[in-house]
Amino acid sequence: MRIKCNKCGSHATIRSSEQPSTEVKRLYCICNNIQCGHTFAMDVTFSYTISPSAMDLPEDLRAKIQESTPMEQRALFKGLSPTMQQAG
Repeated sequence: MRIKCNKCGSHATIRSSEQPSTEVKRLYCICNNIQCGHTFAMDVTFSYTISPSAMDLPEDLRAKIQESTPMEQRALFKGLSPTMQQAG
């Protein structure tokens, strides 16, 4: 991820960060342009899920999937949803 200074447009370096919540990471940055020297904080936030996490599946089903061949995995997911079929 490239960070740019919002004052001069130069690249900036992330000096440190903190994670105030599971969905927010705060980045503390400094502009690489010595004539600017702007220091600032940026928040990176979670927006939405594109593909659900396998961690949401029951543990026994996850184990079965991990032990299966790719062909067996496709058979397990066949018919779950039109989106799943298109992804496979």
